[in-house]
Amino acid sequence: MKVLYISIIVIINFLFQTTILQYFAIGGVIPNITLIILVTIALLKGKKIGGILGISMGLLQDIILSNVIGINSLIYFFIGYLVGTVDNKVFKDNMWVVLFFTGISTIFFHIFFYIIMYFLSIEIRLFAMFRKVILIEVVYNMIVSIPIFKGINKLFRVRSLSFKNR
Repeated sequence: MKVLYISIIVIINFLFQTTILQYFAIGGVIPNITLIILVTIALLKGKKIGGILGISMGLLQDIILSNVIGINSLIYFFIGYLVGTVDNKVFKDNMWVVLFFTGISTIFFHIFFYIIMYFLSIEIRLFAMFRKVILIEVVYNMIVSIPIFKGINKLFRVRSLSFKNR
């Protein structure tokens, strides 16, 4: 059942990220909902699910939107796997944990993307990009991660039976 939920989330995310979200740009920057969902599910479900989900979401983006297949899937795989490694080491219901990992993952995504582009001989000015894009996206992602985390956490929360007297 959880696989069905995750599949529906991935499809809705992709449609939302590529269509409606374009109208919510701040300074030409839109939040990376894919990254936020990946971080949230990796925190809740662990490194195996995080890695598989990262590859899946990245390949979907690469196949549909990118000229080079594999860049997003590689970056998302590492983010999903690395965030998932802290599965049992942090208190997952703490909103600050989600905000921290969302911010760090956004920075990691852009630095790793820059490194790959450098080796592909595609010039990107990192400091200009950091000032004009990354800082805005970090804040934007952190703000948007709050309702996304609450929704996904509620969806995956294990409900327990209670046998209290009324």
